[in-house]
Amino acid sequence: MRRSIPLIVIASNSTAMAEEVAARLRRAGNVVYVTHSAEGCLRVATSVDPDVVLLDPRLPRRLERLLHAHPSSSGAQILHLTQESLSALEPRVLHAA
Repeated sequence: MRRSIPLIVIASNSTAMAEEVAARLRRAGNVVYVTHSAEGCLRVATSVDPDVVLLDPRLPRRLERLLHAHPSSSGAQILHLTQESLSALEPRVLHAA
């Protein structure tokens, strides 16, 4: 069962960028967790069953494989944290249910 309010995990070594993106997504009505490492992302995402995971492309590529392999995060849409992905994501996240 999907939530009525999307749950998004952001993983980025850049605190400023992650917090800026998180603030925009929260203003749009989403629940957002911010993590600052691959390990933190894996811990949070496998605990909360996110709808979307936004990954900083500078994080290790194995993180995406691990997220896909875990039952709690395997159903999440995993995107790389770029301007293009954020522009494409925001309209969908607003209407995800």
